[in-house]
Amino acid sequence: MRNRLFTNRKFIIDILMVVVIAAMAVLVYYRVDQMIDNQKESEEAAAESTQNNPQEEMTQTPHEQEPTELEAKPALAFNLVNLDGESVALSDFLGNAVMVNFWATWCPPCRAEMPLIQEYAAANQGQLVVLAINAGEENHTVQDFVDSQNFEDVNFLLDLTNSVADLYRVPGLPTSLFIDAEGLLQGIHIGELDEDLLTTYLAGIGVK
Repeated sequence: MRNRLFTNRKFIIDILMVVVIAAMAVLVYYRVDQMIDNQKESEEAAAESTQNNPQEEMTQTPHEQEPTELEAKPALAFNLVNLDGESVALSDFLGNAVMVNFWATWCPPCRAEMPLIQEYAAANQGQLVVLAINAGEENHTVQDFVDSQNFEDVNFLLDLTNSVADLYRVPGLPTSLFIDAEGLLQGIHIGELDEDLLTTYLAGIGVK
């Protein structure tokens, strides 16, 4: 009789252990599943935030003091639209020195250097073409900024998806490219330009 009771008790204990283990397994499963869902929601929220706020993807960069040495190589081709909706290609300006400036209205260093860029574009008409590529903002935002200033010698282009910035692996704003008349990329500057830096880079592409 005692053996029978012992056997029954052992059987009940075994059953309870199985139930406890199963319950723990279910809890662990749902906890892991919840963590995965939370991670997915966080990633989706981050992606949506970056899409809605391009400035989080393209950040402003500090002033760089010295010109960057670069081995000349053919500039990568691109095609964008200007503020009038017209298609503009880099190849349209082969035979001219070209400065490509990546910028945005929310970037203080970009706004600070733009009058200097306009000044040199105006002083070197027929020799220098400036393409100011806006990083991810809508036409009306860029147009309002342009209308508030006198930037008539700068060609403003829209890069709504940052495709050209990605093509050139632009790390932050402002970033400027300097391309000679043969279409060779001779210099890249990351950060705000001052007059000494700008004249040095322009001399490198034949603009004195």
